[in-house]
Order: sequence, then C-alpha cells, then structure tokens
Amino acid sequence: MIGSTSAVTMECMGTFVGAAEATRILGVRPETLYAYVSRGLIGRRVGPDGRRSLYDRDDIEALARRGRSRTSPPRPSIDVQVASAVTSLDEEGPSYRARPVVELARSAAFEQVAELLWTGELPDDPVRWSAPSAADRELAAAIVAVVGRPGLAALTAASTVLAERSADDAPAVAARRLLVLAPQLVTGADGGKGSTAQRLVRAWTGRAERRLVEAVDTALVMLADHELTTSTLAARVAASVRPSAYDSLAAGLSTVAGRLHGAAAEEVVGLLVDARTVGAAAAIDRILDESQPVPGFGHSIYKRRDPRVAPLLDSVTALADPDGWAPTVAEVLAAAGSRVPAAPNVDFGLGALLLTARLPPDAPLFAVARLAGLGAHVAEEMGERPVRFRGLTRSTRS
Repeated sequence: MIGSTSAVTMECMGTFVGAAEATRILGVRPETLYAYVSRGLIGRRVGPDGRRSLYDRDDIEALARRGRSRTSPPRPSIDVQVASAVTSLDEEGPSYRARPVVELARSAAFEQVAELLWTGELPDDPVRWSAPSAADRELAAAIVAVVGRPGLAALTAASTVLAERSADDAPAVAARRLLVLAPQLVTGADGGKGSTAQRLVRAWTGRAERRLVEAVDTALVMLADHELTTSTLAARVAASVRPSAYDSLAAGLSTVAGRLHGAAAEEVVGLLVDARTVGAAAAIDRILDESQPVPGFGHSIYKRRDPRVAPLLDSVTALADPDGWAPTVAEVLAAAGSRVPAAPNVDFGLGALLLTARLPPDAPLFAVARLAGLGAHVAEEMGERPVRFRGLTRSTRS
C-alpha cells in the first residue's frame, strides 16, 4: 500500500518521500523540514491517499548536499576518554560541577564560577580577587612590549615566564594570577579596580558601562569550560608529565589560539561585516560556494541548538548599538535558517558581542574565560598517575 512505502513516484513530478525519510536524509527535526517547505526550498504534495504529505526527494537531496558541502569529507578522529568531575555536557548545555551553566550565568559572576570550577564550591557572595602586584604589572608591561602588542600571545607568554618565576604555584593559584593580569596583557591597560568583566570593558572602552559589563561577564561564564576540548586535552597532556601549572596552562592557551577553536569568533565578525556589505544571503552563499563551513554555525555536541547562544544573544540585544549591527545579526540568522542545516553556536554570539560593543575582532575573551576551566582540569590531572597519555602510530605504507 502507498502508506507503507518510503517513496512514491508521482506522474511527471519525480520522486516524493514521506516526512520520516525526508528528515532522515536532511538530519533535521520535523519542525525544520516544515520550515524549509514554508520557505519554498522543498516541494510538497498531498499523497494519493489524500491525507499524507510527501516531499520532493530531489529538493531534499540538493539541500542535504549543500549542507554537507560546508565541511570537508569526514576525517578520522581520535577519541580520548578522561574521567572528570569538572564539567559534564548534554543537550541542555554544560554543567560546571553539576551546576547548569545557563543557571549560573543568571545568578553568579565569573569570579564565583571560576572558584566553583577550582574548588567544587560556589561562593555565596561576590568574589574579589587581589589586585596584581607591582612586580606582576611590570612583568605584564614588559611582555606586551616584547611581543609587540597586547593579546592572546602576550597572555600565553606571561604563563611561560611565570613558569620560571613561580614554578611551585598550584593550578588554581596560577590560573587566578593570570586572570588578574589578563586585562593588562590582552588590552594593554590594567583596567583599574573591579571584576574581570569591569576591568576588561574599562580597558577596552574607557568606561565600565553596566550592560556591556553584564554581557562580557555572561560570555566569560558561558565559555569558562566545555569538558575535554582540544585545548583542555592539551593542558591535561602537558600536566601529566608534571611541568609547572603555568606551563600546562600555556599549552592550553596555545591551542585556544587556533582559528577553529578560540579564535572562531573573529571569523564570525568577518561574516557579519561582509553581510552588511553584500547582504546576508550573498555572504553565506559565497562561503557555501567555496565549500567552507559557515562561521558560527554547527556544533559537534549540540545537534539541535547550542544552549549558550540565547543567553549571550539576549545580553547583546540589551546593549547600546550605535553602529546598528542588530539588524545584520538578525538577517544573518534568518538567511542561515534557510541555507545552513545547523543552528548558531556560542562563537556566533561572541562575534555579535565583539562587533556590537566595538571591541577588537581578535579580543581573546574566549581564552580569558577558558583559563578558569584549564586551571580546574590541570589540578584534576595532577591527581592522576603521571605520564598516562601515549599515542600509537599506524603505518601508512602500502
């Protein structure tokens, strides 16, 4: 019977399939399939039984091919399993020490979240870290001068230098010390008194506007950790051979610098700037035509949506928008909805924040935030048996 077949050939209309087959081919939920139909991307017909909807298989496969063209062919991956109590992931987002990050972003500041990651306990009251010492300020200034500019490279270099000066510092002490120095290292200015978010905003903009501070703090909380990412694995591998905590943190920071990791938001900024110039649809199509992934969309963990995006975009929407970027952000999201079979990820939210707030496109907010999680993972790894990571090669000779 027609109702039991997976595909129906309709006269002069090609092959049509049911909703279950259509969603399987596309790898999407029924709601997304219906959205594609409403936008005219997939043809729909009523089946011969007069009740069931059928969908044009040619349209479906063309859309699926376009989505797959965003990425390179599947590559072999190496899965590493590490028992950890720091962060767990599910479709609802990360949980730091069993506390959902979306709830933490509403109720706790970044410093409280960092202490939670390091100690397992969430402080009830706001946390105020000690100001950097005069010697550390001098060190930060010297490092920025040697590197040539403030930024992630200066932050990483400071970690390496402190490994020589304070080799015995515990991981939490090392991470906290770098976070206190971070505003000066990544902006070139100390930022004065206050929270990490306040100091960063003041150093970049000259004043600590409340809503911008809240948006930056939200970003720091959302990005503080994400289980065993590549930078976290790099830090843990380093820690397993027992260098100083600063050396392990430097290994993680060096990995964060990758454009496919902590620097991804800079490419989102480029997409948004291009979208304002040529239009959102054209900007996205240009990337897809080059078989490149669209920056800020898709996530290997969150198949339906990245739960960190909405709180971050909400905080960005609340900002003053003197350059009028909000419509461009909305247009890119709308255009991607009919072109990219993946939801926006946290990098998109971070890129929107950088652009709307007039912060530098390469502002390393991701790296500053991730220092909190790296410190927790390095400490945890130090409690494991040493030298427990070893790779095995496989001959490629025929």
